[in-house]
Amino acid sequence: MNGFLNWWDGNELWLSGLAFVLQAMVVMPVVLVVAYVTANVLDSVLGRGIALMRRARHADGTPG
Repeated sequence: MNGFLNWWDGNELWLSGLAFVLQAMVVMPVVLVVAYVTANVLDSVLGRGIALMRRARHADGTPG
């Protein structure tokens, strides 16, 4: 764990030493990938949840 924390601190110091524009150029691709993956995971989970609710509603015999 100490090795990871030392690596993280080194990257943080390197990044904070860059100019703002360079920081944005380095950080934004990472943020966009994380946001895209999160959106896909949430879409999949919610889609499955909706499908389960529809299946349960039709199993009860209620229209809708």
